[in-house]
Amino acid sequence: MGFLVMQKNLVAMIPKQLTIDLNADLGEYQTENQYFLECQILNHISTCNIACGGHTGDEESMKKIIIACKEKGVAIGAHPSYPDPEGFGRQKMKIDESTLKKSLIDQVCSFLNVSEALNVPASHVKLHGRLYNDAASNSNLAYLLINVVNEINPDLFIVGPPNSILADVAKKSGSSFVSEAFLDRRYKDDGSLVNRGHSGAVLETITERCEQAESIVCNWTVKTESEQFIDIQAETLCLHGDSSDALKTAQMVRLLFESKNIEIKSFAA
Repeated sequence: MGFLVMQKNLVAMIPKQLTIDLNADLGEYQTENQYFLECQILNHISTCNIACGGHTGDEESMKKIIIACKEKGVAIGAHPSYPDPEGFGRQKMKIDESTLKKSLIDQVCSFLNVSEALNVPASHVKLHGRLYNDAASNSNLAYLLINVVNEINPDLFIVGPPNSILADVAKKSGSSFVSEAFLDRRYKDDGSLVNRGHSGAVLETITERCEQAESIVCNWTVKTESEQFIDIQAETLCLHGDSSDALKTAQMVRLLFESKNIEIKSFAA
């Protein structure tokens, strides 16, 4: 009996996956100190989503962070959003699809123009903020994103939540989809994220974030706002670069995975 219990415990200790991509939303800095912080975060991640003008960011900010990514061997991708700099792309927008499509094309192409000029290949597109959540649950917006990416470069990966409408549409369209989970956001029982306007939507402590990262990667589960554990599988984990203690979180999560012999590696590698 003791041997069987020991075997069971050993199995429970084995991580569900031995590699994980760790990404961060960056290029959102407004000051030199914030830029320096973003560059420090790059030391601990494998993929970077770079703001390209929708919620923030311009040619110069993209150029600086892409150069930093190149120096540190971090994969890069475009991070477009609703054209909403006032609300940082986190508000619901009334916008017709043709206007939104033009904005997304402009944002992604602006990013690609900078990355190509610097001879740094882009790997993916990941939506930002409210548009990320809307495209995950709205088939029209999901198809709009797929069409934008296919028109620009169909080889780009599309990053989004697992078990979402966007995931289904991407797979049906033959697009390369990368499933993403968040180590610093609270989940609902249905697998969606708690709205940022609600209390507790963001995990505030480094301990909570590390525990969530470990649960997702090692157990394929995540604890929800109701204290239930639901299934989740992700190829990449996101850390928000503008969250409190983002740098320390990145450092501790990396150490956590290294202690478990889990390799941090870009999905585009």
